[in-house]
Amino acid sequence: MSASTDQDPVELMLKKTGCIELHYKVQECIAETGDWRACQEKVKEFRACMQKYVEQQSQNILQKFLSNGLAFGKSTKLALVVRTDLKMSKGKTAAQCAHAAVMCYQSSVQGTKLQNAVLQRWCRLGQPKIVLRVDNFEQLNSLERQAQESNVVAAMVRDAGRTQLESGTATVLGLGPAPAEDLDKLVAHLKLL
Repeated sequence: MSASTDQDPVELMLKKTGCIELHYKVQECIAETGDWRACQEKVKEFRACMQKYVEQQSQNILQKFLSNGLAFGKSTKLALVVRTDLKMSKGKTAAQCAHAAVMCYQSSVQGTKLQNAVLQRWCRLGQPKIVLRVDNFEQLNSLERQAQESNVVAAMVRDAGRTQLESGTATVLGLGPAPAEDLDKLVAHLKLL
């Protein structure tokens, strides 16, 4: 085993933050006193160190965001692409689009730093969305592959099968949030729903 696999992953993370020594002081205090409440000053110091690290990381992400030219002059949006061959009711379509939007949000949060930065910009600018249509699953599936090749967040909604559709039916594809020009390359040919 290598040295990195022998170490505790929490310790590795804390070393990156620069707060490891304060973490040890909290642990030592608790070991000595047997009561975490008696260690509140040390906990506050550790918490302040971690908060500073989080703020520095956020600043680093913002700097990358700014250096990529996304912050000024480039709009972002989310596209929701609906299969019309399924003949879903308006309510069902709305629910499936909502699922896609939430899935895209979650994927962006867990995605790359750039995807997360685009998500933050999209949120600040009012979360612009567009709802488009395709005629069948093949078109939806092809669009998902193109988005993945372009590093655009893509989230395919598959119905649970409790109401109008069979379980597992692909209904809506969420794309983005992404820079509008990147998304337009994928969906500019599609019509509004």
